[in-house]
Amino acid sequence: MHSINISDTLQELNFLVQQNDISRASRKILDLTKEFDLPPNIELLAHEIRAQHNLQSDEGLQSKCKTFIAYINEHKAELESILHSYSSETQIAYNAVGLSKRYYSGNSPFYLQPVSIQLKTGQITGVVGENGNGKTTLLRIIAGQLLSDTGTIEYPILGLKGGDWYRIKNQIAFIPQRMDKWHGTLIDNLRFYATIHGIKDVENNKQVEYILHRLGLEKFRDLAWSEISSGYRLRFELAKMLMWRPKLLVLDEPLANLDINAQQLFLQDLKFIIKSVRYPLAVILSSQALHEIESVADNIVFIKQGQTLYSGSQKAFGDERTCNTFEISGNFERAQLVDVMNLIPQSKIEDSGTVYIISVPLELSAEEFLQTILMNKISLNYFRDISFSTRKLFKKDF
Repeated sequence: MHSINISDTLQELNFLVQQNDISRASRKILDLTKEFDLPPNIELLAHEIRAQHNLQSDEGLQSKCKTFIAYINEHKAELESILHSYSSETQIAYNAVGLSKRYYSGNSPFYLQPVSIQLKTGQITGVVGENGNGKTTLLRIIAGQLLSDTGTIEYPILGLKGGDWYRIKNQIAFIPQRMDKWHGTLIDNLRFYATIHGIKDVENNKQVEYILHRLGLEKFRDLAWSEISSGYRLRFELAKMLMWRPKLLVLDEPLANLDINAQQLFLQDLKFIIKSVRYPLAVILSSQALHEIESVADNIVFIKQGQTLYSGSQKAFGDERTCNTFEISGNFERAQLVDVMNLIPQSKIEDSGTVYIISVPLELSAEEFLQTILMNKISLNYFRDISFSTRKLFKKDF
């Protein structure tokens, strides 16, 4: 189930404003204008808050945010009633059983072995694994860009089983890793894309202005492709897709050309957007940024050499593990680490190049492991418990 609770939203907004986190507050405020048909003056206020913040001028915005919050609080009961009229149940946007694909790349055969996958609204599914292992193949099949050799596909949210492809494809948005160059200005392209999806006249302008403010693109509105960085080109692609409110969003390596701050902001926006009750959305994306993906994903699909090693809840991964696994690095020699690990029965060490991957018996917790390491004067500068991370699937020994 995915829903918006007005009381929780008000509490969060008040906290963000008190902390002067106008970035998050302004995005959440603008998102509320899409959940409800608010009065024009209140909707305009939300746009003004976000637009002013995007211009890096937060002076007076706390007061404006409080005015918006006061309106939501005053009409809380009415808005709650509207929310109840929407379905807050998680819906299945895509359901596939036994998908597979076999083909040749040059003289090398590749086989994406049968995989079953279910994508639900209000959830993010991350597809991870090494390059060339089948992630893009799977995403292209899901997006309808590539036919599978075997398997059945259903779109329960549309009440279809694959027979009406024209209607289906108009509910799936796909952003490939290599984006096509566009011509003209950013805003002209957004207006054109909205038009071809049936959004015209006043509604066209309204949708374009909303998405410009929401994704921080208004300062680029009159710029061309060559004048915009790769990170904002990605935001433009996302803006194009979100304007017409698809049911399923498929993204292939969207974080590849983003710095760490831009990655986190992009993923944060995805988490905000999928919480919509009025316009439910399911998201699946692939990425090499494993830690970042696992921090936001509800589900994880791990593919290695065409075989799906794990497909399920991100939180449930590791529940049936046979050992605890950690990453460490620091100012010490391997021989020092080996001497300490000899004190722990059934432990293993693997040097991955930049960090050591350590496995220990389940009975030894992360705290106890760290205590053992530090008591034996191993100087650490990095530690991560990956017992519940698909990171360990990259190594065959774990």
